[in-house]
Amino acid sequence: MSGPLVGRDPRGPARLALDGVVVDFGGVRAVDGAGLVAEPGAVVGLIGPNGSGKTTVLDVVSGLVTPDAGTVRLDGESLVEYLPEERSPLGIVRSFQDCRLFPELTVEEVLLLTLDADRPVGVVSSSVQAPWARRSERDKRAAVREVVASFGIDRFRRHQIAQLSTGTRRVVDLASIVLARPRLLLLDEPTAGIAQREAEAFVPLLRRLHELADTTIVLVEHDVPLVFALCTHVVMLETGSVVSSGTPDEVARDPRALAAYLGASEEALAVSGAPVPGSDRRGAPPE
Repeated sequence: MSGPLVGRDPRGPARLALDGVVVDFGGVRAVDGAGLVAEPGAVVGLIGPNGSGKTTVLDVVSGLVTPDAGTVRLDGESLVEYLPEERSPLGIVRSFQDCRLFPELTVEEVLLLTLDADRPVGVVSSSVQAPWARRSERDKRAAVREVVASFGIDRFRRHQIAQLSTGTRRVVDLASIVLARPRLLLLDEPTAGIAQREAEAFVPLLRRLHELADTTIVLVEHDVPLVFALCTHVVMLETGSVVSSGTPDEVARDPRALAAYLGASEEALAVSGAPVPGSDRRGAPPE
């Protein structure tokens, strides 16, 4: 999957750095001096209660919200002057909670559209079936077959998106992300609205995505065990401020994080069946 058909961005995974970010919505301060660093290839999880500013941070990075103060840098370059549509060529890809796929298209058609956006073929070349246009079309279809097989959704290839379960649509969204070749991937609640059984399958799926895309990931997710199982670094927000930041083990044992969100016991971490940090099995402390 890392070969020439699907490919990866030759620039490699990006480094993201936020410092002192402030976002005000009228009289409400949604983000209050927040900062984080996602090193190239890292998986950084943002956790916190509803209204803590997690999605707003993703909106700032993707350009949907302009911060009132602070800096946002990709590979050391400020993103302030970039419009949202100008950030895509930098390798920034955003996945939304509502999984924005075309319901009337098939899985294969949606994935081909992703490739068409990344590697367009001119209308004239396509119409006259120029040799290079035919070759490009063959390569795109081969890439779609590869990514469909990798995510185990081959049996849904001819199904319309509207016919799929929410969980399967999420998997199609992950497959389209790989084809978009992200350098920085912003994932907003990938397990939102799906059944618990399907949510448990997302840890290996997201690991597969990370492996195939070779990207830096910033993940917003309410499923704390999933975050702790997947992420190399965790940032916890409360009322727009960073309460705790570190490895999953460090955050799980931080009294500030426990008091603010995680609760006072390990039961708070035993939701999706992922191992509790510092334990040797699901939800169980080491003996």
